[in-house]
Amino acid sequence: HAHAKSGRKGAFIPVNCAAIPANLIEAELFGYADGAFTGARRGGSIGLAKQADEGTLFLDEIGDMPIGLQTVLLRLLDDWTVRPVGGTPFKISVQLVSATNIDFETAVAEGRLRSDLYYRLNTLQVVLPRLALRNDFIAIATYLLSILDGECEVTPDALAMLSQRDWPGNMRELRSVLARLLLNVKDSRIETSHVTHMFGGAAIDPNTKSGPVGGLRGFRHAHVLATYEETNGNIAETARRLGVSRNTIYRDLGLGKKNR
Repeated sequence: HAHAKSGRKGAFIPVNCAAIPANLIEAELFGYADGAFTGARRGGSIGLAKQADEGTLFLDEIGDMPIGLQTVLLRLLDDWTVRPVGGTPFKISVQLVSATNIDFETAVAEGRLRSDLYYRLNTLQVVLPRLALRNDFIAIATYLLSILDGECEVTPDALAMLSQRDWPGNMRELRSVLARLLLNVKDSRIETSHVTHMFGGAAIDPNTKSGPVGGLRGFRHAHVLATYEETNGNIAETARRLGVSRNTIYRDLGLGKKNR
């Protein structure tokens, strides 16, 4: 979305920093000259950063980038000059977007993330709420299902049952569950029986608003309450961790003005 709105004419280049071996990340990201090292591709490589020139470079799982490479990345952010392994430096123009599931401040305190790199990356921070706390679950599930199988449908009750789960694995877990459900569907239609069979136990009433299982509201309240307790009652920190406003926390916990 950020790339589409930027108006940049270059490509959107995603890089999973956790999936590339540590000894190859620099070469993959910044490229290398012909014969720069043993096993190098003949003719060299321009690197992912150059591929993103005039476009967007998306560094996913930035929190898992080795400290050594963080230093190299910091140099890129200083002057936007790519320095290929064994090659000649050159300038690029990219929009840099990074993502991680770790807490930046904790990673800095533990020495896993350079503080100067964090400050350079943290121009605009967007915190995405957990899937169980979002109010567009049905739209997300329907979209993911259309990607997996555009011919398959899912009943409203089946969607409601899915929405009541806690989804600790967020989008990736939902996608995996939908893919597994598709394996058990014979008539291109996911129903409540398929969901119940997958997770076992008795079917959950999709109209449930409260009670032992709590439905989506119950899961949301429980998660907000747990985070509130973890932060020792700090409303601002609870809202930051969950990616919602403080007013949302007040409302979900039923806190009045006297508690503020």
